Amino acid sequence: MQHDYNEESFRKGEQFERYVEETIFPEAHYEVIYKTSDSTQNRRRFVKKSLEPDFHFRCRVTGKEFYVEAKWRAKPYKDLYQVLSDKQFESFPAINSPERPVFIAFGYGGQASNPNYVSLIPLDQVNSSKISPREVHSFNIEKTHYPNKFFIPQEVEKEKESEPKEGQLPAEEKKKTESENSFQKYNSKILALAAVGLLAIIMTIYSFAFSDEASSKTPEENLKEIVADYYQSMNSNQVEKLPEFLSPQVTSWYGEQNPSREWIYRNAKAHRGKYPFSASDIDWDSFKVVQESNGDYHVSYEMIYKSKSKITEDYKVFDLKLITKWDSNYKLKSISEIKN
Repeated sequence: MQHDYNEESFRKGEQFERYVEETIFPEAHYEVIYKTSDSTQNRRRFVKKSLEPDFHFRCRVTGKEFYVEAKWRAKPYKDLYQVLSDKQFESFPAINSPERPVFIAFGYGGQASNPNYVSLIPLDQVNSSKISPREVHSFNIEKTHYPNKFFIPQEVEKEKESEPKEGQLPAEEKKKTESENSFQKYNSKILALAAVGLLAIIMTIYSFAFSDEASSKTPEENLKEIVADYYQSMNSNQVEKLPEFLSPQVTSWYGEQNPSREWIYRNAKAHRGKYPFSASDIDWDSFKVVQESNGDYHVSYEMIYKSKSKITEDYKVFDLKLITKWDSNYKLKSISEIKN
């Protein structure tokens, strides 16, 4: 019986690995540098590198390399998900580094070949081989290819941090003492200006690759992207991101008139605490945008919303129509829902 269980376990594991490789990190966006041997090979003759994470990827746009361990579970055991084996939990930290971080692509529910949810969990955030469903849910991602803009090379980020502010010379220039002769000062200023110029060129090139492209998109495209991001954040219990979506002056929030941002955040946090598991299926064909004379946007759309208190419960399903208003900066001013 144990042999049959292992066979079934291997089969499901390989199904989810294929899903991760083809759906989350597809060939068009990510290069596979290394992939561990399958169960057939390891049963015949074990390959030691199989002790490493399942995949070693390189982002084709940014060049960022990273490891991914793929795990799928149908449901938690004793209200916990085992996201790594005990051996992996001990050995993976030695592989993990800022240059090549390790992530756990964790699928749960549904089928191994098409899970209900997928979470991408940084190894740095894992303190045990078993974690709660709520923790797993907090790392949920969309079931589509993972955006390569999140794998920005650290070197560029460091250059951004070191870029001098307007009216200031680079930090290295500040270190120069008053005792330096005028030729040295002149030389260092020229070098500083050259460095700033080079950085400007780098950032200009980079901005073309990773700008939000808002100016080239229609208001409808921008709002669809923001609405999708909003629901992904809320369904992943990232309530701390809520203020990023709000207009400075919210006029209505699910029937509450002129609520404070603190009130909105407090109520959203309480709702997520009561119903931490949710999913939003937006009918994008119903997504309608009308720009008003004052520059605001009236946006309506239909959505199937599902929520539950525990991962093992059945979902409560709501068929909703959302009526929202967004300001000219695409910040949410009001929202209300109508049950269809």
